[in-house]
Amino acid sequence: MIQNDPREKIKKFSLKELGGALGDWGTLIPFVIGYVSIVGLNPAGIFLTLGLTNIILGIKFNLPLPVQPQKTIGTIAISQKWNPSLVISTGFATGIIWLLLGLSKFLGRIANKIPMITVRGIQLGLGLILGWTGITFISDDILLGLFCIIVLLIFYKYKKVPSSIILIGIGILILVFTGAFSIGDLSFGLPFFQLTFPNWNDFLYGMIFAGIAQLFLTLTNVMIATVSLAKELFPEKIDEISADSLAINMGLMNMINPFIQGMPLCHGSGGLAAQYAFGARSGGSMIIEGSIEIILGLFFSDILFTFFIRFPQAILGAMLFYTALLLGRISFKEVNKRSMIVVVVSALFCFFINITIGFFVGLVLYLIFKKILQ
Repeated sequence: MIQNDPREKIKKFSLKELGGALGDWGTLIPFVIGYVSIVGLNPAGIFLTLGLTNIILGIKFNLPLPVQPQKTIGTIAISQKWNPSLVISTGFATGIIWLLLGLSKFLGRIANKIPMITVRGIQLGLGLILGWTGITFISDDILLGLFCIIVLLIFYKYKKVPSSIILIGIGILILVFTGAFSIGDLSFGLPFFQLTFPNWNDFLYGMIFAGIAQLFLTLTNVMIATVSLAKELFPEKIDEISADSLAINMGLMNMINPFIQGMPLCHGSGGLAAQYAFGARSGGSMIIEGSIEIILGLFFSDILFTFFIRFPQAILGAMLFYTALLLGRISFKEVNKRSMIVVVVSALFCFFINITIGFFVGLVLYLIFKKILQ
């Protein structure tokens, strides 16, 4: 990947930065729709917290370092139809842990001790869970679902076009032409925010069934992959990006966002790579993205709620299935025949039993194989 030239004069607010601002929406939007239509989170809270977080981080780092849904929590929440309290409590719990780890200054050493192969098992397991969830949603309208999957595959090679935006356009046309969404549904105004508080029982349940596995996944995807990619693309910022600084970011945003029903968030190498690929070179992309999200949350939340609730589930299913394929593909990165057993067995435990148990099964298998092969 081409590095950013520090001598290049970058315009913080330009068409390139605008293009980059929407670069990571391909991953973001399916989870947002799922959180609103399946879980019942308030779109105003989701978009407002996303917007404020992106703007603050864009100003702080002046880099395209967007936030993304915590995929383990999001996948389990949508597939098992969690309630809002369970989601926000789990997100709050991860926030506490990330803040403590970030302040400890030990994250680099912790991340390096996690076998990457065990994380690949989680990724494949998430892919299986998300893919099956997508298939169940597609079963509502198989023809529409298959058509949308074909559209996604066609635009897979054209990364300058966010395929999820195309599917949202298709969804809008279907809702309008079927009368499921009309001009009468359009309403504008400030949203109603209801303060929500984490629940101790949901706190424990969420961490056991999704949060613990999320921590290990984020340790590698953020603390290793994101930091490494940021330093590769922006070598002039090498002293400003560290695992500890990103952990503190994730800790603070996940301890604040849940109170107005913001979804659990984290940094991710995929979001950084996507925004960079679409033209983002500065924090301007995040400020632009954040501004768009705040406008959506403040003035269009009622429209978004109505739209997402009525959004064709077959299209959402296609989006989730496509996201599952991407996760599954990543899970086989740098995996040889010997370690394939660990990945597949761990993923099957994740799918059939529990994502956290699947991770520890993979870890035990890894340690056994390592001992045998010594």
